[in-house]
Amino acid sequence: MYALTYLQTLALRLRKDKAGAVATEYAFLIAFIAIVAAAGMGLLGNNLSAFFDDIGQALDGAGAAIPTLPS
Repeated sequence: MYALTYLQTLALRLRKDKAGAVATEYAFLIAFIAIVAAAGMGLLGNNLSAFFDDIGQALDGAGAAIPTLPS
C-alpha cells in the first residue's frame, strides 16, 4: 500500500513540475535547427563547390595571361 501511495505522490509531483518541459522544448528546437542546417548544406554544397571551382579556373587562366619579365 505504501508503494502505491508513493507512486501516486511521485506522479502528482512530476505532473506539476514544469522545469523539464523547457529543456525538452530547447532540445526539439536544437534538433530542428540541426536538421535544417544539414539539409541546407547538402543542397548548397554542390553548388558552392562548383562556384569555387569556377573561380579557381578563372584565376588559373588569368595567371597564365600575365607577362613575365625577362631575367
